Amino acid sequence: MPSSTLKQDFPISATSVKHVRDCVRSFCVDLGFPSPIVDSARLIASELATNAVRHAKGHAVRAEFTLVLTLSGGRLDIAVWDYHPSPCPPLSNLADIPPDAQHGRGLAMVCLDAAGFTWTRTPTGKLVSAWIQVGEAPARRRPQPTQAGLF
Repeated sequence: MPSSTLKQDFPISATSVKHVRDCVRSFCVDLGFPSPIVDSARLIASELATNAVRHAKGHAVRAEFTLVLTLSGGRLDIAVWDYHPSPCPPLSNLADIPPDAQHGRGLAMVCLDAAGFTWTRTPTGKLVSAWIQVGEAPARRRPQPTQAGLF
């Protein structure tokens, strides 16, 4: 399976999360993935981007974050790099989060949907990533030419 990568910077802004979801959808649809994979990838990317916006805003070295999508070997890696070296919040199980909690479900949902999750802190920020198994990317469907009738 050939590899494919997308890397794009976004400003730390609430509107960027929607643009991340749109970007992920386009990437996955262009590769021909079915809706369940597109939906999982969008959910994961949305939660990672939301955390970057929420936790890095006003504290980051740079007022942006980077989305990196990498398809390789039947695995789609979804990563968000932000420029605030705070640690990733502790992971919780959805069952442990009170029903009336206003925050805290995002990474738990990511962990339910993803095959794996990791984060790395560096002196200039952190990279938070999750991945899903996607198998072989279906070949893009190209419209077949139709032959006009002779009438």
